[in-house]
Amino acid sequence: MTAIVTTSWDDGHILDLRIAELLDRYGLTGTFYIARDFLDERMNESQIRELAQRHEIGAHTLTHPVLTEVSLQQAELEIRGSKTWLEDVLGAPVTTFCYPKGANNPDLQRIVQEAGYTLARSVERFTIEAGKNPYAIPTTLNCYPYPLRPFAGMAWFRGWRGRLAPVRDALPAVRRFRLSPLALLSWQKLAEALLGAADQQDGIWHLWGHSWEIEQYGLWDALEQLLKAVRASDSIRPIPNSQIIS
Repeated sequence: MTAIVTTSWDDGHILDLRIAELLDRYGLTGTFYIARDFLDERMNESQIRELAQRHEIGAHTLTHPVLTEVSLQQAELEIRGSKTWLEDVLGAPVTTFCYPKGANNPDLQRIVQEAGYTLARSVERFTIEAGKNPYAIPTTLNCYPYPLRPFAGMAWFRGWRGRLAPVRDALPAVRRFRLSPLALLSWQKLAEALLGAADQQDGIWHLWGHSWEIEQYGLWDALEQLLKAVRASDSIRPIPNSQIIS
């Protein structure tokens, strides 16, 4: 059995370069979805070109609006404009797109397809398949604290319904793939358990996240240990997002 392994990283924060270094260290690949005018601490065009020598670059709109909350005309400008901008920066085709916050619908999928992209990624989680729609590709897991959602500045005894959301969201997948409940102790354990499920079913293991969020929650060591464990498997095939549909 072989698991296809792909990773993707959203927004274009300067810390994406640290993600790329970790992927390089463990012989893995990433697709970096970059928005042109969104974050203050973002990669410049020279850094984007350098990153493209080692990893795939995908579009993520110009200004990172939630596309379902703006007009279709504005959404089309964002979708087409980000492709044009990145292709000018890179001097190469950009074929993959990621919807900000995953928000999409059939009209947006049509615009993405007509703009010339071959694949668009959503933020749907807990799958180990490519799905049937190349313009709403799902993922397996995002880099985010488990088992409790952190709430800065809130007393520990408050907000438990929200704090337990990560576990509540993951439980159906734990049952579906017959994983040990211990996998819910951390996102790293859950990711490794889902990799095992993907391996058993010749599936796709798709990890995604935001480098700025990894910094915010202090997940760098956990991410490195996870990537090291993934690389140690002798039954994985790393690919960029664009190769998922093939």
